[in-house]
Amino acid sequence: MDASVALLPAVVRPSAESRCWLSPDYCAGPVLDFLDALGWEAADTPEANVHATSPDGRVYVGWLPEDTAAHNRGIVWHVRVKPAEGGP
Repeated sequence: MDASVALLPAVVRPSAESRCWLSPDYCAGPVLDFLDALGWEAADTPEANVHATSPDGRVYVGWLPEDTAAHNRGIVWHVRVKPAEGGP
């Protein structure tokens, strides 16, 4: 086994029942509270969208229920991750 593979964290896949609170558009609170507890910077817009960035700046999470372009594409949650090495 490659040493870099051995250092990867285990993949955890919660059951659909245990993550049902993630799907409703009106229920961003648990996720945003969790990110806040982890020290993420968050900013909300006057339109009630929320943008959060991880402490290392590599991960972005946006809750965009009022973003017309995102809503038209069927997106409420938007997540972007930059690899540790290289571009996004």
